[in-house]
Amino acid sequence: MKTVGVIIPIYNVQDYLRECLDSVINQTYKNLQVVLVNDGSTDENSLNIAKEYTLKDERFILFDKKNGGQSTARNVGIEYFSKEYELKNITSDIKENSLIEFSIEGNNEIYKVYKSSKFFKNENELLNFQTPNIDYIIFLDSDDYWELNCIEECVPRMDGVEVVWFKEKVLIETNVDISTKTIFEQYYNDKSVISKYEWIEKQINKDDFFQFVCFGMISFDFLKALCLKFENNIVGEDRIFGIILFLKMNYTYMINQELYFYRIRNNSICNYNNAKIQKYPKYFSDLFRKCKNIERHIGVYSPLKMLMILIQYCENNKKNIDKKELFLIKKIFIPSFYNCIYPDILKCDKIPIVMKIFFFKIDLFWLEFCKYHKNRFFIKMNNNILFLLLFLYTIFIRFKIPKIKG
Repeated sequence: MKTVGVIIPIYNVQDYLRECLDSVINQTYKNLQVVLVNDGSTDENSLNIAKEYTLKDERFILFDKKNGGQSTARNVGIEYFSKEYELKNITSDIKENSLIEFSIEGNNEIYKVYKSSKFFKNENELLNFQTPNIDYIIFLDSDDYWELNCIEECVPRMDGVEVVWFKEKVLIETNVDISTKTIFEQYYNDKSVISKYEWIEKQINKDDFFQFVCFGMISFDFLKALCLKFENNIVGEDRIFGIILFLKMNYTYMINQELYFYRIRNNSICNYNNAKIQKYPKYFSDLFRKCKNIERHIGVYSPLKMLMILIQYCENNKKNIDKKELFLIKKIFIPSFYNCIYPDILKCDKIPIVMKIFFFKIDLFWLEFCKYHKNRFFIKMNNNILFLLLFLYTIFIRFKIPKIKG
């Protein structure tokens, strides 16, 4: 049987976590290896519930870490399955029905790692504990849950594809309007397997942005070969992750079944309350501590970072990107990131130097792109003079990004 690695980041979800973990334990497909990552929860019971489930199910392993955001938590799972961690056991004796504790040398972000004593038959197994090998990987948010046949539906369909993609059922617990079709429904047309180029053709005609993380299963060898992880310290990281994943895949299998229950609720990562700054990851509150509106700055900073990742992807893959892929990136994805940063979003706020540096890099790229783009003004100025003028403009004048068309 194929082994499926499951990664579940946890942060202040004590009201939802049992429902989530029950849906994992009770999956009809049993060959799972489950990584729970407590990302510095501050509520009363999230960590305790995670320990409880880790204790009773030997397939679970729990990482308790410093708060760093959902991306860092998911990356812990990827790094664990990639065998990047060397676990050192703190617990020397195996006691019945207890949690064995480990530490990770050289990693100050992860406090402790927990594994059920049920997993170890003797002390030799404890001393020689090895990270399990997995074939596929899947992500689940800790306030969501699966249908009990979710994994069983996915595994047989992974043959010959890099990604399996299924529908989600949206559970609304807030006033957010989500009357539009899900992303899956916008792409599905009764065809089970689609190629990268069919996905590109569909994407060209879409107005909505593309994102993908939790609504499918991924070949782990494929993910490792890409060296693809989640970008830290941004909101909406599933967007750039999904774009690069699908740009690199050959085929995806689409399952027209609602196998994932996706909860939209207050106080989640996508619904921060700007009045309570402490709800933001410390990285953001430190970076934008002098700004009047942290939420606005996160809304600009995150797509800026994702845009830079996409630009870097183009630079790193110049020889491998074909015309269709390049057309999609330049005509759809780059303008969509650029245009979601509204012209006046930074008015009246102090702009941190790190954001101005992003502006500068993006302006350089965009001017270079405009030189060769049809119907664009060709810049004939000396490159060194242009570089200096653009640098001065960005550092001393730049307060907003113009909205552009692809």
